[in-house]
Amino acid sequence: MTTASAMSSASLPTFTETASQASGKPGDVVETTSADDRQHGIKRSGSWVGAVFNIMCISIGTGTMNLPAVVKRCGWFGIILFVLMAIVGWYVGVLFRRSMYARPGRRVSSFALVTREAFGAPGYWFATAITYLYCCGTVISWIIVSGTQITRLLGFAGAELDKKISMTIIAIVMWIPFTALKTLKEITISSVFGVLTAMFTVIVLAVTSLQHKYTDTYHSPDFDSGPNHTFIIGAGIPSALASISFMYAGAVAFPHIEGNMRKPKQFGWMLFLANVLVCGAYVLSSATGYTAFGDQTVSPILNNLPNMPIVNAATILIIIHVVFAAPVMLVSANLELELALGVMPEIMGKKKEFFWRLVMRTVTMGILLAVSIAIPYFGQVIDLVSAISTTVVFFMVPVFCYVKLFGWNRIPRYELLLCAILAAVGGVACVWGLIDAVKSLKTAVENGHG
Repeated sequence: MTTASAMSSASLPTFTETASQASGKPGDVVETTSADDRQHGIKRSGSWVGAVFNIMCISIGTGTMNLPAVVKRCGWFGIILFVLMAIVGWYVGVLFRRSMYARPGRRVSSFALVTREAFGAPGYWFATAITYLYCCGTVISWIIVSGTQITRLLGFAGAELDKKISMTIIAIVMWIPFTALKTLKEITISSVFGVLTAMFTVIVLAVTSLQHKYTDTYHSPDFDSGPNHTFIIGAGIPSALASISFMYAGAVAFPHIEGNMRKPKQFGWMLFLANVLVCGAYVLSSATGYTAFGDQTVSPILNNLPNMPIVNAATILIIIHVVFAAPVMLVSANLELELALGVMPEIMGKKKEFFWRLVMRTVTMGILLAVSIAIPYFGQVIDLVSAISTTVVFFMVPVFCYVKLFGWNRIPRYELLLCAILAAVGGVACVWGLIDAVKSLKTAVENGHG
């Protein structure tokens, strides 16, 4: 590809065919290297262990502090949903990887480009937008909760720092690795550290919640009676599904994670292992939080807990975690956007590519900070992002791409039925979850707190 032709087609990237040919059957995969992999400097040198940590780093984090409130919304049935969605998340991940190799001799190297293969330019730009929204919305929730908790911790120590300043500090700290590190391969070490801090925090919050559940001698001043627990609340299930999909919707990063794996055929069971570990953390966090506080659970769960050194230490670790996790999420989003706009060294040269990458990523972080300051409501932001983007990323796009690329007649009927069910569930969760999220956000804005 020449510089001129590449620039002219930057809006719709092309692929380089290889000599190998795929069988064309669903589930059959022929490993190839695309021009887009080479343009982004992606080399298959990562291990499956690093891939597991990258997925866990994206999934386990501040969202775990919202999970007890998700169970509060739909009752104990939410625990069952966590397990079901872990299985669904693995299944749609496998389907999406098949879609990456659906065309003979090609490996399609990004979430948006797979969608383009299936639905052309409209699909490509839709997927690019939804990817950017999902990743950026996630990081906005991280900036909000980190800034809020920094201000809260300093308040315990007798110091005052405006929440907006705290958010700005967090955004600047996130900006440094985000602009300095180009691909996911370079941030695997930070992913390992991020996962370890998150797991420690989940354990601390679980133990502390059970130790400080409602009693006659200890309880929140906002409540004068014990919490209530419900097995199932039907009206809360659709919005709960939207929130849970937020925790498993890593499909936008799967092509980049798989592209770094030395042995990409290990992707299926690697994703299964990652989802099992993530689900375990989710169940532990949500079950203990809901057991302790029931219908009195708030989001984040930290606000249910007393001012204790161990809780404050866990809060600090959560803040550290999001600083390490943010580059994983933001790099995934910006790689899609940079590819779409032709910001690659083979097209622009190394110096110009670095300059525009720096500008784009700095502007991205600036926008995220501005939105965080304008709408500082953690739980409501997660619910809104979940409804708008992650229900689409999790339930719909992988299924639609798979069916479109392989064709109705080449997919077993049971898979077609399963795909139809997932798409229908995703549609209901999207619409219902969006309605609930908008109502909740409106109430938070009117009351001045989440």
